[in-house]
Amino acid sequence: MDAFHPADHDIGVQSFGELTQEEFENTIRRYSNITDTYVLAMPTISLNGISYTANVIDEPERFHMLEGRPCIADYEIVITEFIATNLDIAIGDSVTVRGDNKSAQYVVSGIYSCANDMGDNFGMNRKGYLKIGSDHPNLWCWHYFLEDSSQKSTIIRALESAYGGDIHVHENTWSGLFGIISAMQVLVSFMYSLVTVFILIVTVMTGDKLLSAEQKDLSIYQAIGFSSTKLRLAFALRFAIISIFGGMIGVVFAIVITDPLVSSVMKLAGISNFVSHPNFIGVISPVIVVTALFTVFSWLLAGKIKKVPLTVLATA
Repeated sequence: MDAFHPADHDIGVQSFGELTQEEFENTIRRYSNITDTYVLAMPTISLNGISYTANVIDEPERFHMLEGRPCIADYEIVITEFIATNLDIAIGDSVTVRGDNKSAQYVVSGIYSCANDMGDNFGMNRKGYLKIGSDHPNLWCWHYFLEDSSQKSTIIRALESAYGGDIHVHENTWSGLFGIISAMQVLVSFMYSLVTVFILIVTVMTGDKLLSAEQKDLSIYQAIGFSSTKLRLAFALRFAIISIFGGMIGVVFAIVITDPLVSSVMKLAGISNFVSHPNFIGVISPVIVVTALFTVFSWLLAGKIKKVPLTVLATA
C-alpha cells in the first residue's frame, strides 16, 4: 500500500462542494483524535511537453525517497525511476514544467517512489505548483493520521453517510488490493499443502531406505535395552536436525533474494522499489512448520521399528 501512494496516511478527505475542512474534521474527532495532517493534490501537469499526474504536497519530506532529497525549494521536483528512464533525466537536470497558468524551469532534486499511473508521475511542493498552476479549495485532499487507526472504517462510513457525494474519502489503499491479498493467502495455503505432501513423500522414501539399511543396528539397540519409543525418537530427531539446517538455509536465501525478485516483478505495476518488512515470527514460522512436519512424519514412519525382529542378529 505504501508503495502505491506518494506519502503515508491513515485516511484522506477531499471536499467537492461547499463542505469545509472544519466540518469534516469535527466528524472525524467524534471517533478519534487527529495526530498529524498534510495536504496533497493530484493535478495534471506537463513535464518537458508530456502530460503526467503530479503529486503536489505541502510537506515534501513525506515523499518516499529513493535517491537524492525531497523537493524542498519552490523550483525543485522529484521524479520516479520510470520517468527518469523514459525521458533520460537525472538528478540535477533542469526540466520545463507547465501548469494551467504558465510554465517554469525546475531542477530534479531526487528520485521517489509512487505507483500512480504505473509509475508515470512526479512530485513537487505546494509553493512550486502555485507558481504555474491555479489554486482552489477543492483541489486539495487532506490526509490525516489518527490516534486510533482502528476507527478508519467507521470514520469513512460516517463521513460518506453524512456528506454523500460532496466528499471523497479513502484509506492508504487502492482498488483491488484486498482481492490480491486474499489471493495471496489462498496461494500460501496451497503452497503449504504442496510442502506437506512433498515432505510426506520424501520422508517415506528416505525413511524406508534408512530403516531397511539399519535393521541390524536397530536390533542391537533393542537387544541391549533401548525401547522402541527411544529409537523412534532418535530416528525422528535426525530428520528434525537436518530440516532445521535446511530451513535456516532457506531463510538466508529468502532474505537475500526476496526483495530483488519481487521488485523486478513489481516494476510491471509501477513500483520501482519493493522492500519487505517481515517480523521475526513471519521469518521463522516456515522453518517451524517444515521441521514439525518432518519430525511428525518420521516419528510415524519409525513405528516400523517395533516390527524389527531380533532374529536379524542371528541371520546377519
